Amino acid sequence: MPYSVISSYKDKKILYNHILWKNPDNTTFDFHTHDICEIIFLKKGDVSGKIGGKTYKLKKNNLIIFRPMVVHGIFIDSNQDYERYNILFDEKIMANKVFERFPKDLDIINFEGNNYIIDIFKKLDYYYSNFEGNNLKRLISNLIEELIFNLALVPYNKLNAELISSNPLMNRAIEYIQNNYTTQITVEQICKELYVSKSHLHHLFIDNINMSPKKYINLQRLAKAQRLIRTGIKPYEAYLLCGFTDYATFYRNYKNHFGHIPSLELETEIVREIKS
Repeated sequence: MPYSVISSYKDKKILYNHILWKNPDNTTFDFHTHDICEIIFLKKGDVSGKIGGKTYKLKKNNLIIFRPMVVHGIFIDSNQDYERYNILFDEKIMANKVFERFPKDLDIINFEGNNYIIDIFKKLDYYYSNFEGNNLKRLISNLIEELIFNLALVPYNKLNAELISSNPLMNRAIEYIQNNYTTQITVEQICKELYVSKSHLHHLFIDNINMSPKKYINLQRLAKAQRLIRTGIKPYEAYLLCGFTDYATFYRNYKNHFGHIPSLELETEIVREIKS
């Protein structure tokens, strides 16, 4: 799908870009998860966002939040031009951990008519066009922190207004995995917990997030391992804390998923690509 980059920035704490897709195909970006927070601010387009078992219809000036360790993706619902800002950041580092105080069910915020927030995104483009190096780094970092602090000021009635579907069983399955994936959890255990068959659980995950329960568990473990390694924990210690049974399997999966071996994690950027 061809696109044009209007502005972009990347360092070890932040990945940001502003991208426009002209006449996109009706498609879905790959569902994925990562160990950092992701924000998408929609400027135009006919798209939906999925977070676990919940699906939201996005409108102009909507901001959707994808939290760490939660599988998510974007649907392209028609070939209308799709333009969005995308920001990925470590919420443990940015904005003095203010993000941790947000309501846990905060997924969508409508900023239509909020010129102050809209102007923050315009400034990202302006600074990108007029500064570079350390000056650009400082300006982008400060703007994103300013944005995060302002999210905490949004009235609660502005949240999640465009929830169009939610699968309670899928949400229960994800919650169970979130609470247990660092143990030797199995698909059979999940089925027993939810009182469903293995085939039903498989179809539930494929229909909602286009991946099997086993793959979802593996993604959670890899994202957790990446987060631990970035805090200074050695790879041969991290894999044991994430539910992997042996280092060889962990090493192979880590390299295949992230494109580099675990010991090189601290030498990479915060993320290698934007997927939404």
